[in-house]
Amino acid sequence: MGKLAITGGSPVRATPQEKTKWPYHDEAECEALARVANSGRWQQAVEVAEFEEMFAAYQHAKHAICANNGTVTMEIALRAFGVGAGDEVVIPPLTFCATGLCVLMVGAIPVFADVERHNGNLCPKAFEDAVTDRTRAVIPIHYGGTPADMDGIMEVARKHDIKVIEDAAHAHGCEWKGTRVGAIGDIGSFSFQSEKMMVSGDGGIMTTNDDDFAALCKSLRAFGYGYTEPLMTSNWRMSEFQAAVLKVQFTRIDDQIAHRIKNAQIFLDRLDEIDGLTYEMDERVTRLNGYNIPLLYDASKFKGLPRAKFFEALQAEGYNMHTVYTTPLYKGRLYQEKAFGSSWVGDKHGREIDYTKVCCPVAEKLAYEEGLSIGHWLNLMGSAEDMNGLVDAIVKIQQNVEEIL
Repeated sequence: MGKLAITGGSPVRATPQEKTKWPYHDEAECEALARVANSGRWQQAVEVAEFEEMFAAYQHAKHAICANNGTVTMEIALRAFGVGAGDEVVIPPLTFCATGLCVLMVGAIPVFADVERHNGNLCPKAFEDAVTDRTRAVIPIHYGGTPADMDGIMEVARKHDIKVIEDAAHAHGCEWKGTRVGAIGDIGSFSFQSEKMMVSGDGGIMTTNDDDFAALCKSLRAFGYGYTEPLMTSNWRMSEFQAAVLKVQFTRIDDQIAHRIKNAQIFLDRLDEIDGLTYEMDERVTRLNGYNIPLLYDASKFKGLPRAKFFEALQAEGYNMHTVYTTPLYKGRLYQEKAFGSSWVGDKHGREIDYTKVCCPVAEKLAYEEGLSIGHWLNLMGSAEDMNGLVDAIVKIQQNVEEIL
């Protein structure tokens, strides 16, 4: 019988760690839904307007514009900037499919640029190397709630007259040099999908400090209503039900962030007990939200144990860790087979990119070997005991790794 649970020993945690109840809700959400139902006013109205005002102030932005999800918010932003057929938009490869789909939906061409190793965010130098005379926008994501290098990205963008859309789907409440993300670039985009920091099932919001962009985005989300010129657009409005739930969720966000960060610090304070897991945070990041805490896994310090086997051994001990994105976006079949459909007009007007030849080596190393995270509902919404147990389990695996090998 081995000491490790995966080889027959006793686990650190007798009962496997369960995911924290998420999305969290109580009677307050039920009362908010009943209030809207009884009002008879279900379509976008006062609840949406009130939430927009609350969220804009929270993110240090002048305006916030709700929509029905956090994918169309980026598409609306691109449309507001006039991005279209044949234009190029630079994006990082470690991101959800939505970051690329919004580009394809306006007929533009996604151009992938590599990431920084310590946090998985768009590398400013790689961004600049990807710029051509067709580049119209860049969409940096704040990967796992860690702000990207917005100084470097904004410097490149302003130098080349490129619009910046911050994909802040994970980054509610995060700050870069004292300013909350989504208020640094031209437009920010947030998600309220069921795994996010605030939840309404689906839902999204845009933030901006530009009065003209705000007016245009408001009209683009709802048939072009209220704009000075005719617009060909669609209907992407948020319902009163979603906004009412979000107003309740909003009341908890800072307490939940504080809980996550306190738990993260417990883990990080003991990180020197583990040779082979490293954490690095840019000092210009002035607030995290604990959506994920990014770490680097060095298999050589675990005598060559592959990351996948490390995850398996950790789960046997009763704990879980994960990596946010296991495959660079350009490696997906949509890009490898260029299955964009006949309505996509990108390379009929611009340059044709063979995505089978795209390689972002840092992103691939993170996705396949090095990247791992402490997740918000998987780990950080738990207890101090959970965090100490997680460290104990990792130390145990490292000390007895020969059993697996």
